[in-house]
Amino acid sequence: MQGCERSRLTIAGRLCNAHRVQHTKVGLRTLTLEEFLGHPSVTGLVRFGSCEVAACYLDRTARTPPYCKAHLNRFYRARNVPGFDEAHWRRTDKAICTTREASLRGLPDQLVAELLFGLWVRTRQGFRSRPECLRQLYDRLRLHQVQELAEVTDPAAHGHSREQVTMIRAWQRELQLLHMTPETERLKDRWDMVVFGLSGHISFAPILQEPLREAMKIWVYDDLPRRRNKNAVQHARAVIAAVGMLSESLRVQRADHGRVPAAWGRSDILAFTNRMGYFTSTGQITPRRRLAFTRYARRVLLRFRTLGLTAPGRLLAGMPVDFAILPEDMPDEPEDTEAGRDLPDEVMRALCAHLDELETMSSTEIRVATELLIDTGRRPDEINTLPLNCLEQDPDGSDILVYDNHKAYRLGRRLPIGTETAATIRRQQQRVRARFPAVDPARLRLLPRPKVNPEGTKPLAEISSYHRAWVKSLPDLLVPVVVSADDARLTQLVPFDKTRIFPYAYRHCYAQRHADAGVPVDVLKELMDHRLVHTTMGYYRVGEERRREAVDRVTALQFDRHGNRVWRTAQNLLDSEHVRRAIGEVTVPYGVCREPSNVAAGGHACPLRFRCLGCEHYSTDVSYLPDLQAHLADLLRSRERLMSAFEADDWARAQAMPAAEEIQRVRRLIDRVSGDLDNLTAEDRAKIDQAVAVVRRTRTVHLGMPRVGQPLPDVRPVRTLP
Repeated sequence: MQGCERSRLTIAGRLCNAHRVQHTKVGLRTLTLEEFLGHPSVTGLVRFGSCEVAACYLDRTARTPPYCKAHLNRFYRARNVPGFDEAHWRRTDKAICTTREASLRGLPDQLVAELLFGLWVRTRQGFRSRPECLRQLYDRLRLHQVQELAEVTDPAAHGHSREQVTMIRAWQRELQLLHMTPETERLKDRWDMVVFGLSGHISFAPILQEPLREAMKIWVYDDLPRRRNKNAVQHARAVIAAVGMLSESLRVQRADHGRVPAAWGRSDILAFTNRMGYFTSTGQITPRRRLAFTRYARRVLLRFRTLGLTAPGRLLAGMPVDFAILPEDMPDEPEDTEAGRDLPDEVMRALCAHLDELETMSSTEIRVATELLIDTGRRPDEINTLPLNCLEQDPDGSDILVYDNHKAYRLGRRLPIGTETAATIRRQQQRVRARFPAVDPARLRLLPRPKVNPEGTKPLAEISSYHRAWVKSLPDLLVPVVVSADDARLTQLVPFDKTRIFPYAYRHCYAQRHADAGVPVDVLKELMDHRLVHTTMGYYRVGEERRREAVDRVTALQFDRHGNRVWRTAQNLLDSEHVRRAIGEVTVPYGVCREPSNVAAGGHACPLRFRCLGCEHYSTDVSYLPDLQAHLADLLRSRERLMSAFEADDWARAQAMPAAEEIQRVRRLIDRVSGDLDNLTAEDRAKIDQAVAVVRRTRTVHLGMPRVGQPLPDVRPVRTLP
């Protein structure tokens, strides 16, 4: 009733317990509720006070016992238990929740602040916290009288559910980061790299000598800002491992275990390099790892001096000058016998044919990410983090993919893509806009994370696990392999090693397809977004054995300038002939030249430049057929333009006009090469096509023959639509 401070018995009721009893007395019992509330003897009553259970916010129903109605019932039940402690029960009993609320009453102020901070971080990260889960969590913390979250060392042992354990661990982690700074972290022997804006940890435990370990901390702290990509932690770990091996060498080789930097010398460097050689010979480390670790150790020792760590009073004071790895101490570069990590065409066709199964096993975003990896050759993190508005068009209407090269810290890179790839991106854009219609498109990702992402602003984390499971579920992928049996070479179909199929391999496939299509290496370097041509060439190199086999097959279909086939009696080229092909000829447009003076000048001393088809020193083979066909198209196109209404003097027109003899010679040469190919069996034709691809991908010389500009070839593998 109005003016009464005591709580009513029920939510629907209007009377407290005292007024209900008064309403039942003789003389007032016959009055209606409205008449009772207006009676002069009915006045408001003062409240008894709050329930003394720490977690409760309700009013008590009587002066004693000092509890609300619900806790009064609990009290009557709990006091019958032997050893009942009423004071402890008041501090730890649960709150009475009438709605979907979670009470923090009865918890220490420090713990309340930590819980609210953790809940704020969790909400900011896109997680949804269920009130019933939070209520149980708070009640258990109150039951165990926890003062701060750091005391909960084993949440599962306290009876917390899996969801609550996850929340507690995450909140403890956020509280740790709240008080950590790079300046304090750099003093530890184990760094939490989240403080530096990265992920993971770095341990300096492999470095045994304290001066060397402290100097290495300074080196890593100095080197990290120059590593602006996600591989910074892995690189630092590798360098620490290399210096750790140097540290171990000092420990086992020196009587003082290498604790005194001033006592180090040239003999310790020799011991380290010999130790690395021994590990390589016994197979404990690979030759490539030996070279990398030696390089790291050499660079670190040099950097110690430039950082001034060897000056008097510094960590490495007195370190001798001869304690350095010299250029002659470096091991030889191991030979690269790999044929690259590209996948055979048969494997790529099979993968593209099973993309629907990948979508069924994972999600549409995983499938689209895989398609873009195949089509564009970008790194997985470059595709996963694409913004929604990643598709633009050049003035001529060509589609352009705009992405960020995180590895080299090159933002806003532009990659030409095909129409089908652009259509895939546009379909994904429509799906994302339909899923998040109220979010600003500038904040959305093209491939949003499917969970814990209410606004679509978080990108895919990774697709490797889904991709690996998908590849394992596929049937055996058969590829042709040439084997020798009874002095004969046969082609057999064998299962492909599925461990070689991973997302980054698609980048090698992209480079291989463009190299096979005749894209010059300088153009391919730009497509791959590499700084050095040497890096690009590593993506489509082939082994010498495979190259020799391809040259043998291509040379069997060799022609002179008249289109006459140069028949060979030997099945394979001799070793001397392979060498002669390397040093006794030079690549010219549409073939090779064997004129000695021109070969010596690298192809720049020919008076018949760009007229090779009229020279006796010129020859070609089947691998140049695409170039010959393109040259014929250029000649015919130039002739048509000059014969049309092209304003030019007669003498200039006559000199620029392609000779009819040259056109006839090119046509005859193309007809002879194509005719010989048509006469081959299907199996032999497949072997020749494979050999041509190998030879063309290793041919990087481009002499600058004037050509009409051509668009990039469409090398997108065929697949089904999502």
